[in-house]
Formats: sequence, structure tokens, C-alpha cells
Amino acid sequence: MPATRNTLVGSPVVTAPGKLFLIGEYAVLEDGPAVLAAVNRRAVAQYLPGLDPMSPVVDEAVRVARAEIGEASSALPAGSVLASSEDFENDGKKIGLGSSSAVAVAAVGAVFEAVGMPVAKNRDRIFSLAYAAHRAAQGGAGSGADVATAAYGGLVKVVRQGEGAPLVESLAIPTSLHAVVFWTGKPVATTGMIQAVQKFARKDRLAYQELIGNLRNTAEKFLAGLQEGNATAMVAAAGRYGRLLEQLGVAAQAPIVTDVFKRPADLAKELGGAAKPSGAGGGDIGIALFATPETARLFARALPKPLAALDIDLDQRGVYRRSFDDAEPGKSGLFHV
Repeated sequence: MPATRNTLVGSPVVTAPGKLFLIGEYAVLEDGPAVLAAVNRRAVAQYLPGLDPMSPVVDEAVRVARAEIGEASSALPAGSVLASSEDFENDGKKIGLGSSSAVAVAAVGAVFEAVGMPVAKNRDRIFSLAYAAHRAAQGGAGSGADVATAAYGGLVKVVRQGEGAPLVESLAIPTSLHAVVFWTGKPVATTGMIQAVQKFARKDRLAYQELIGNLRNTAEKFLAGLQEGNATAMVAAAGRYGRLLEQLGVAAQAPIVTDVFKRPADLAKELGGAAKPSGAGGGDIGIALFATPETARLFARALPKPLAALDIDLDQRGVYRRSFDDAEPGKSGLFHV
């Protein structure tokens, strides 16, 4: 049930976007800021009577949504949510763009819409519930930044606040910044890297705190550049952040920045930009940032194989109820291929 295909006739169809980290990986786990962009790879969900849960994430999403809507759930026949994340695949391989978070948000939204509670009027509740469901299904791991991006769309700043849902702030799209998203062609499981970083934090707390502090400060500099519309400052901060991620990986003995990312990092630097992993790392998704669209497009054309630039765009809609006359929004100007 990909986003481009018709779904079953019946209850409403809800869709939610994937995400990209521009900056803030790992720092966001320690109350630092992260900046993420919602992208137009979407999960699609629909509540169906008689259906068994198709995954732990969907099971939790339906459970918490039913509990939240209270008496209204009595009108909902037994069943679950049919969800698809096929839009998050290239040639049958999963791309690390936050598919499980998008599924969680879309699934909660599908339950709400099935009982006549519009997604558009309940976005905050849907985010809070999807955050709880996604966190429970993943054993308490994660910052919730990807869930927030799927719920609200656009460009967002995310900051954790204890065990509750993180604070989310919508950001203006920087007209001076130009990005290329690239993929290694190999899906990566990030759980092992996060566990390795957590082990490092327990083993050498002072060294860990110093690295995380540097990551936090660099993310703050990126945010300051964004607010000033200073692309040069954003690119410089992203470059430094990538180098700090490499240091964190070395210290934690985790392949956050793999060898395959060193070639695009060098290429981006030669063109006056910066390239870094997007997300937990390990060799999946990368993002390169530039101050001009020309250098961004040159980078995309010059990427060495097996790396490939992805044709994606910013998605400003977040979670919403889909209709069959939806018009595709215009290009944002942030991403280039």
C-alpha cells in the first residue's frame, strides 16, 4: 500500500512523512537541539476491521490511540491498522529515513480519523501518542525527534525534556542553504551503534560529556546561522559536526562515520560545502550542505559510486488525511539532485 497506490475502500487513509537529520544526532539524546527536515517519502495507514497487528509499532499505536479516545473507541470494530512504508525503499532495500516513526504517526492518525476525530485538529495529541507508542515498541530507545518530524512536517527544532515528549519548534526554510541527500545503497541497523555509545558513556563519563558538549555547541551554532540566514555558518557547523561524530565513533568503537563517507566529505569540502551522516550513522544516509545551488548540483553529479543522490524534497504537511485529489506541493528549493 505505497503512497502512490489506491488503498482499500472504507475508513480514511492517513499519511505521514519521513525525516532527515540536518544536525543534532546523539546530542539530542542528551538534551541538545536537533534540526530535522520532513521528506516526501511517506507511510500510509488505514484502520481495517478484523485485521491483526502487523508489527509491534502498529500494535502499540493502535493500543494507545484507543485508550486516548476513550468511549469513542467503542464505536470502532475490533481490528488494527494496515500500514505501508514501501515509499521508504529503493530497489527493495530500506532507506534510513524514519519509516517506523512515520508508521507510528500515521497509525495513530488512522485510528483518530476512523472515529471521526480529524488529524488536522489533533496533531499535538497524535504526536504525543505516537511518541509513546514508538518508544514502547523500541524498548525506550530514541529521542522522538523522528516522530516529531513525521507529525509536524517542514523544518523543525527538537529538544528533549526528560521522559516526556520532546519540545518541537517549526523553523523557517532557509533560502540560502542547499542540500543533497545521498545513500550508500546498504541498509543499516543503528541499534548496535547507539548501544556502543551508551557503553562508552558509562565507561568514560567525562570524555563522553566533553564530546556531547562539543556536539551540542556546534548544533547551537548551526541554529544561530539558520536564524541569521547565514549559509556559510551553517555549512561550517555541519562540517565540524561530522568530524565530531567521527570522534565519537572512534571513542565508542562504533562505525558512526564509515570509510564510504570520507569520499563525499572530501568532495563537499573541495566545493566549499560539508557532508556528514544523517542519523545514527553506520553507512546509510548522508547529507551535504552548500551555500549555492550550483555547488549542490555539482556535488550530486560528481558523487562516486556506489553513492547515489536521492530525489527527495521537503514535506511541509506532516501527518494528514489523504484525499484522492491531493495536489503535489511545489519544490521547496532546499534539496537538489
